[in-house]
Parts: sequence; structure tokens; C-alpha cells
Amino acid sequence: MRSSKEIYKEVAERCSAYDRKSCDCYSNSTRENDYPVSCLTCRHFADDEHCRLDLYDPIVKNL
Repeated sequence: MRSSKEIYKEVAERCSAYDRKSCDCYSNSTRENDYPVSCLTCRHFADDEHCRLDLYDPIVKNL
């Protein structure tokens, strides 16, 4: 399910399984904090924009 960046952020902030992706995208000019908590930065979030742990829908229903 595609959603807005704000919803992805709110869901990730409430998700107990959120786990920030590790990537080579951090350089001297960027910091890990430049990539905010969001489903889009979680390692459980698939490229086709769904939660592999099926946690998105239960969390978004409670927003």
C-alpha cells in the first residue's frame, strides 16, 4: 500500500520493530540523522512498499 511520507513517518515512530536500514549512502556530507525514521528507511519495508512483518496496517488503523 502506498502512503504519504508523513504517514510512513508516523507509523515507523509507533512501530516496535522499526530497524533502520544500513546502507552505503552515508558519506562525509550526510549523516544517518539526515534519513528520518520512516517506513521508507526500515529494513523490514520492501521495495514494493509493504511491510514484510505485516505491521503497517494494524499501526495505521490506530493513528
